[in-house]
Amino acid sequence: MSKATRIILALIRAGRGRALPLVFLALASLALVQIDQTPLASLRNAQFDRYQRQMPRPRLDEPVIVVGIDSNSLHQYGQWPWPRDLMAQLVTTIQASQPLAIGLDIIFAERDRYSPDILAARMPHLNRESLNRLPKPDQLLAEAIKGKTPTVLALAGLNNPLPGARLPGKYPAMPALDEKTRVELSHYESALSSLSALEAAAGGVGLINSGPDRLHQENERGIVRRVPALAMVGDHPLFSLPLEMVRQALGEDSSPIVEFDRHGMTAIALGSYRLPTQSNGELLLHYGRANSNYYLSAADVLAGKYSPEFFQSRFVIIGFNTTGLQDRIMTPLGDSLPGIDIHAQVIESLLSGSALQRPFWMEKLELIALLLGGIFLILAVPALKPRYAIFSFAGLGGLIIGAGYLAFFTGQWLFDGPTLALMLSPVFTSLLSNTLITADAQRRDNARQLQASREEAARINGELDAARRIQMGLLPDPQRLFGNEPRFSIAALLEPARAVGGDYYDCFMLDPQHLCLVIGDVSGKGVPASLFMAISKTLTGTLTRQGTSLAEAVRHLETELSRANPEYLFVTSFMAVLDVESGWLDYVSAGHDAPLLVRRGCISRLDTAEQGGPPLCALGDYPFESARTRLEADDLLCLFTDGITEADNGSTMFGSQRLEEQLLAASERDLVELAGQLRDSVRAFESGQPAADDLTLMLLRWHGRPLSER
Repeated sequence: MSKATRIILALIRAGRGRALPLVFLALASLALVQIDQTPLASLRNAQFDRYQRQMPRPRLDEPVIVVGIDSNSLHQYGQWPWPRDLMAQLVTTIQASQPLAIGLDIIFAERDRYSPDILAARMPHLNRESLNRLPKPDQLLAEAIKGKTPTVLALAGLNNPLPGARLPGKYPAMPALDEKTRVELSHYESALSSLSALEAAAGGVGLINSGPDRLHQENERGIVRRVPALAMVGDHPLFSLPLEMVRQALGEDSSPIVEFDRHGMTAIALGSYRLPTQSNGELLLHYGRANSNYYLSAADVLAGKYSPEFFQSRFVIIGFNTTGLQDRIMTPLGDSLPGIDIHAQVIESLLSGSALQRPFWMEKLELIALLLGGIFLILAVPALKPRYAIFSFAGLGGLIIGAGYLAFFTGQWLFDGPTLALMLSPVFTSLLSNTLITADAQRRDNARQLQASREEAARINGELDAARRIQMGLLPDPQRLFGNEPRFSIAALLEPARAVGGDYYDCFMLDPQHLCLVIGDVSGKGVPASLFMAISKTLTGTLTRQGTSLAEAVRHLETELSRANPEYLFVTSFMAVLDVESGWLDYVSAGHDAPLLVRRGCISRLDTAEQGGPPLCALGDYPFESARTRLEADDLLCLFTDGITEADNGSTMFGSQRLEEQLLAASERDLVELAGQLRDSVRAFESGQPAADDLTLMLLRWHGRPLSER
């Protein structure tokens, strides 16, 4: 692993994997506070535009008519600028239909070039008296503007005074604004206004300033999202053109109300209409889908193609709608429209009370949402599995993004959910990386532990296999030892319940005339029992060969086994010595099941009640005594451990009765076959249940003295 990789892993895992996410969360919070100075501002604006595209403002009616000086108009009446008398004719034609108000989105800053004195100055050869008799175009337009219908002239605010710039001569009556609100409003040092005579004739003047979002204009493609509703021109507040048109339509008695708080302007009210604003007096326009229904050609209006009722009770805006004269704008909906369309959108927004809202506390709410979301991820992700962590982040992101759409749908609030989700991505990525690294380390550790456990298990299994081979090697093979013996036959088998067990058997000649038989069962199972079994078998063979009586040998055996028995194990055992010539059998039972004796088709048990004693090592110094019985020719003696009688099939045990029945039914068989049959009967009874204990069986048939010796 390279040094750089180790450094990266150390950073990811610092502070239990939470240090780096906290750093990312702090950086995201700082970026959110200063988002207007980061590229994320473009992402935010794009998301706000997406809200509008998916949920545009419904345009249920058309209160505004746009009369455009379009290509058709220029074709019929000549290039722009038109004579003012033609403009007067257009205004008069519209006023005759009694609209609510007329707005001229045109600035008449210079005198008409067809004014008599201007023509006389440019063409001295013309008859001055004839020129003086001509009507004055600017006066004709002023008279048209002064008609019964309120007419509002356009005014462009200027921050850098241009030649001919001047402040307007009239301002609307406005309520007093506090200093905080005045400072927050957009300021224009001067303005480009129409001629004083036209301005004096008009009902009012209104700002037509609008432009692309001021933030990151180079990346915004000229998208217009906000326009001034109220701005300071010189030292006086002035409405935008569409709002001034509505104010004029409502009459002078309808005083405007400017709502503000300590952060600046919050809303503007005209009559019963109210529109939320930003603190600087700008409107966040909620655009409706553009259509051409409310666009009319000035040439068609002059030609009288529309009935008077068409303009009645509507707002009419006159402006440019032809290539080369109009300023095109891009809207958040993706439409490319004439700038004049903004005025129509503003009037519709005011009449419906519909505007986007992003008050000062929205940024604080977004910061709180970012911090809460980041803290949730930092606390939750490390405690979850990777797939659940991914689901939790997806759920959190969906919740935040969905909150933005819900806020826009319910109240036109601009809540920037996607940007918050994006800012939380580094936090989640670092947390998930730590989780995956930790999981991978845990997996590697588990793999190492598993490999180690497998190796350990293989080693133990190998040792157990070796121990099993050693243990089974300690047991004698009766067929090899006594296969040619005419006086008796022996068969034995032992099957441990585990790899090694505590059962054992033994058979050996003490001398040419005496056969020793031993069977035992050590308490417990597994390795401890097998070790104690080996000791018990070895001591039994040693002590019985010393020439002492059987009872004395058993007493010495108990003494030796009890000498070092830290696990407090005990042994049930049955030991017998058979005189193979006479059939006399001396035996001692130490807590073991009494052997079964089959004689002439009948079965019984050897009597061990009086001479028997407790298991070896149970008391430590029990005075064992031996018992004696005499076998008859062809008697069958069956020695066994409780692994046979206590074999379990899940509901009952094999029991002594089944053993006696199986033994009696097949007692005439060869002993090796008989031992195998008894074992198979036990396994069949268990029905696949795992063996609960070791199974040990030893069979002896005494044939009696050979006929030649009788």
